[in-house]
Amino acid sequence: MFKRKNLKNKKLFFLLIIYTLINILSYNNNFYINLINPLFWSCFLVIYYHQDLKILNKKEINITLTISTIFLILYLASGIIVGFSKNSYNPFINLWKVILPICGIETMRYKLIKSNKNNFGIMTLITIIIIMSEINFRAIYISHNIILFHYFISTIIPIIAQNILFTYLSLNTHYNISIIIRVFNEVPKLFLPIIPHSNWFIEGSFVLIKFLIIYYLFRSFIFNKKNRHPFKNLEILYPLTIITSTLLVLFMLGMFNYRPIAILSNSMNPIFGRGDVVIYKREENILPGDIIVFKYKSQVIVHRVVSINEYYVTKGDANNSIDYIKVKKEDIKGVYQFHIKYLGYPSIWLNEFFTMEN
Repeated sequence: MFKRKNLKNKKLFFLLIIYTLINILSYNNNFYINLINPLFWSCFLVIYYHQDLKILNKKEINITLTISTIFLILYLASGIIVGFSKNSYNPFINLWKVILPICGIETMRYKLIKSNKNNFGIMTLITIIIIMSEINFRAIYISHNIILFHYFISTIIPIIAQNILFTYLSLNTHYNISIIIRVFNEVPKLFLPIIPHSNWFIEGSFVLIKFLIIYYLFRSFIFNKKNRHPFKNLEILYPLTIITSTLLVLFMLGMFNYRPIAILSNSMNPIFGRGDVVIYKREENILPGDIIVFKYKSQVIVHRVVSINEYYVTKGDANNSIDYIKVKKEDIKGVYQFHIKYLGYPSIWLNEFFTMEN
């Protein structure tokens, strides 16, 4: 007979639920962000943090600091390619309103995961609740579909990935490892006067690759040292994954100068249509006949250039008339290179789910 496993540390679990609900409802409230949230975690850490202090495994610390430092340097070096932008920051305020909550949530995660380490369902539920507490649902609801796609790639997917990783680390090591990784992630935008002028794709890909490499390093060199993985012959895939990830890092740093965008209409049929992903490249010399990606207000449009005068005149191949939009050179993001069919549908479905009318 299947034996039901009960939730352990119920008080802390319900505290997490209450925090998540309040966090969702108050996500954009400055009073909550600047005072209530950090104050809550300060009280939590005073009560709980000291209870689990221990000397961390030296190898765990070395791997964490090394990979975090390397990725921090790579991220900052990307500014040489994509340029830098001024960053508004206040180190003392950021320590209060960002770093304290990071320490608090990872301490809470660790305690809940350790208490329920033999209950996969509860560990999954804890991870989902923490993911929900970190997503700005209001931003999802009000965003334009293009912006939503960018937010999904740059923010939601990394949040999901990082929480899966941190739950895995909480199960196998100490919460200070997760805290170190998260703090390093926040260092540029919280404590530096300038940051790379990267886009949504770079931000999302960089975080995903970093978490993937951290996972493989911990799994290969620490957690499986005594108990080798039953599929040990597949470990040859680990260095291949890291090599692939490195190539992806070069791609997202702009070495290949390509960018993707999801297509939301059929205005360019039969070249490509709704649900396809177009890969475009930054070009200086644009000629009539080129298919360009350009920004118009809050939209990003992919249409063909039919003529050039003071402005670029564009038209969708499937449309009967030209676009009544004055496209300037600075509005153009790039020129169409190729497309991948159907890859953009997940972003469209996500947008329709959050923008459907009641």
